[in-house]
Amino acid sequence: MARHASSEVTKTGIGTVVLAMVALTAFVIAMIASYSGAFARPTLHHLTVAVAAPDQVVNAIDGQDALAVNKVGDDAAARQQVRERKADSAFVVTPAGELKIYTAGGGGRSVATAAETVGRQIATRAGLTASVEDVAPTSAADPSGTVEFYAIIFISIGASVGATVFGYIMGKVRRPMRFVLRSLTLAGYSAVLACVVTVYVDAVLGALAGHTWAVFGALWLYAMAVAGAVTGVAAAFGSVASMVLTLFLVVVGNAAAAGPVGRPLLSGFYSTFSWIVPQGSGVALLRSISYFGGNGALTPLVTLAIWGAAGCLLAIIATASRVNYRALYDRFGESNGDVLRPRVLSPAD
Repeated sequence: MARHASSEVTKTGIGTVVLAMVALTAFVIAMIASYSGAFARPTLHHLTVAVAAPDQVVNAIDGQDALAVNKVGDDAAARQQVRERKADSAFVVTPAGELKIYTAGGGGRSVATAAETVGRQIATRAGLTASVEDVAPTSAADPSGTVEFYAIIFISIGASVGATVFGYIMGKVRRPMRFVLRSLTLAGYSAVLACVVTVYVDAVLGALAGHTWAVFGALWLYAMAVAGAVTGVAAAFGSVASMVLTLFLVVVGNAAAAGPVGRPLLSGFYSTFSWIVPQGSGVALLRSISYFGGNGALTPLVTLAIWGAAGCLLAIIATASRVNYRALYDRFGESNGDVLRPRVLSPAD
């Protein structure tokens, strides 16, 4: 009998190990496929350019499939569109036969390089002399403009893992008081994460310097959005659902964040998700703060707020559904003699 039980335990253990090996292998393959699909062969798909030039030049630029043209009146307006993040780049034809190419390294080095390449090709075909100016350069400590991407990615890991660990330690959100405690815990933990990362990228690296409190606020909001979403999904649908969400954010969200490869160079699949996943909004928000004077920050702020609010709403609904209504009924029944507690018969009965 004991030998038979031991055999069953061994089979069960082997089956579990094999299942874990298959799941982890599938996760690794998914990561490779996602990152290689997004980063391995970046191709320009959609670049918005502000153009101040004669109509024939504007029409020629607008005729290229990968370019979307915002026609403007002069050099200053074209430059301003890049600074306000209404355009990824700007091309201006001067009376002296020069094509000025305005790029924004802070919006992604790969995007700036692609814009310069396209601008030089247009200048060559039109017989113009090309000059390049970066109107939103990155810092000397972060010339590639990737520190904000890595800050967001690793805060994602800390926030999602932290939310999962707190859920395991503190248990399911069953009562309003536990919901409040969990919320305060996540807020405090998110503040610690944001503070440590801000100090590192600002004071230690000097990469995102000069906007300390704004960077801290963006990172805190981002951590709260991710942790809140994971917690809310876990509270409403269980730990398996929260694990699926975490895997989605790691596999798809990180690749769609528009970090090393900017959004104009991502495929349609990743470019679409870049507007949806919190990573894309987190990177965009940090870049807006650090390099563009806050321009273009509204959309990522709203997106992150929606993620956090959705998680909070799910947690509230899950908590409300688990309230012990019988206990509440008993309490009010005892305070009012006219109300009988459930399953308690009157003396007349």
